[in-house]
Amino acid sequence: MKRYLLPVLVVLMLTVLLTACGAGTEAPSQTATPQAEDVQTDGEMPVVVNTGEYTLYRNIFYNDGKADFAGKEAVKEGTFTVLHDAFHDTTRYYVWGYNDQTKCCDWQWELKMDDTSDLPASGSLVKVTGTYEENGAALDKFWIIHPQITVEKPFAARDFEIDMQAMSDTLERVQIKNIIANPDVFEGKTVCGYGRIRNEKTLEDPYYNDSWSIEFSGDFTLPAFGTMVEISGTVQSGSIANCTLAPTTQY
Repeated sequence: MKRYLLPVLVVLMLTVLLTACGAGTEAPSQTATPQAEDVQTDGEMPVVVNTGEYTLYRNIFYNDGKADFAGKEAVKEGTFTVLHDAFHDTTRYYVWGYNDQTKCCDWQWELKMDDTSDLPASGSLVKVTGTYEENGAALDKFWIIHPQITVEKPFAARDFEIDMQAMSDTLERVQIKNIIANPDVFEGKTVCGYGRIRNEKTLEDPYYNDSWSIEFSGDFTLPAFGTMVEISGTVQSGSIANCTLAPTTQY
């Protein structure tokens, strides 16, 4: 994700995001609507793999291409999710996918919803049409306005107040930073997510060392360090307590 003007903590947070997913040669300019290359289902949450979409994402957020696309039609196919932004006291909505099969890099587009009364469940595969707009209220100063959402593959809603299992790695990283920096806002909320087991009490980013980590506790059998797991529990003082863990290969 791109930098935005906030207090130092938030700037540092986004610097981490850029470092994690921004390595490599800058992509050439692109105006055509990227087409989805693959959708992974296998009875699990559907996730789009679309290298062309990642190229466009980089052009806009890394190559300062916002002005070239503002006002143009946006068409996206990806996974729908919801981010709870405590820094700005707002809820944000996204469609996202991966760059390629390695899943180490992702793209995500914020949606400025006109109506939130009938949204798909987080994790659903959706197609979104709308218009690109530069706007300081967007987390990355650029979003899609007036989005029309068509559900292509619904996903059963999870019974958690904070669903990070339906987030890209980048969005989960932002949500974790929110939880740790604003523990009172999230205290007592039910939460689920994913990551690698660092040690007997720490979950970390699934791909990048020292990108994010959060402490957890509960009555469970601990898998080997480095195991990718799905985790669920309750936020307690900026950690995840009363946890259950399950190894996963989805992420």
